Amino acid sequence: MKLTRFPPFLLLSALLILSGCNATIGLNKSQQNIHIPSWFVKPIQKDTVGFIGAATKYDSQGRINIAGSRKAALVKLQSYHQLSITNIDKQLLTDAAKLHLPSGNTVRFLPEFFYQGVVYSYATLEQDQFSLSQQQTLTSLSRCEFKQCNPEWLCDEQSNTITGVSFYTATPSQQLLMAQQNANLIADLLTKSQVHATEFISQSADTNANRHSTSFNQQSDVKATVKQHHAMLLSELCEYQGTLIGNFVLPKAPLALQENWRSLSVYQDRSVIQGSFGQGGTMSSDLLLSSAIELAIKDALIELAKIKGIAIENTSSLSFNDGAYFLSKSKMTVDEQVSGQLLDIRLSYQKDNPVVNVWVLENNNQL
Repeated sequence: MKLTRFPPFLLLSALLILSGCNATIGLNKSQQNIHIPSWFVKPIQKDTVGFIGAATKYDSQGRINIAGSRKAALVKLQSYHQLSITNIDKQLLTDAAKLHLPSGNTVRFLPEFFYQGVVYSYATLEQDQFSLSQQQTLTSLSRCEFKQCNPEWLCDEQSNTITGVSFYTATPSQQLLMAQQNANLIADLLTKSQVHATEFISQSADTNANRHSTSFNQQSDVKATVKQHHAMLLSELCEYQGTLIGNFVLPKAPLALQENWRSLSVYQDRSVIQGSFGQGGTMSSDLLLSSAIELAIKDALIELAKIKGIAIENTSSLSFNDGAYFLSKSKMTVDEQVSGQLLDIRLSYQKDNPVVNVWVLENNNQL
């Protein structure tokens, strides 16, 4: 394996420039204008497909852990491009600007970015110098503005993307990884899920008291039946009050959606289902946006399962005693496997509580 080294003074200069730009996820209002490298905000730029790795700033021996963050980026690159990479000496990995792989590919590392005890690295296959220089220009991390659709990808309606979210983790260097894991969890749920759900509806009416009441209760369990690696790419990032929100792209072409698709219950002979969570102040137990997204997806899958099959039991009674009294009890049971494709997801906040709406299209290969 060939390794190309930066001249020490050039590498040191580049690191000093970027390490002086203290910016990352979870910025407060006084920090929002601090500049960061473009590759941290948009790892994918036109023909440049790059991967971000993160590690704690110091390794177990107290040295700057560039090797750890570069290895994390390299593993992502290897997984996506299906390249075999041999073990690399930590010092060589730290010093090298390029890695020449046995496959004939060359991996390029851009100068690292440091913030609050974390070192971030960016790895990409060899690109022309102009593309690489574009990824090193300084920018700022966008604040997620949901109503304004800023950044634009928050409202892009691309059916081959999934929103991945991660709040601060116990180890800050794991936050990017957690966002991708949450996106992968959503992809697993959509690929194939087993839905068990029971709904109870009770209605009563008393003509003498002029009273009518209805109660509703649902018990549900939605679990992914397959777990797999979906080879998704992190394309862009934005931040909202310490929550990192990433746009992850799946390796398939998006559907061509007609303008009024939201108003349709069936699209291309497949059911379109809306799922939601957070309306009316409903909160998840951990109050996290990632949990709200998961629950909205599960809500859509439950509704999709109802279309496939539902068992209904109903009992009712009517009595007369100085007026009429009516009582009806219904039990609806669902036990189905479902599969869908995420068409769109819309995020917002009401009084600091996340509100999520999703639209899921029934897959052709429903089981």
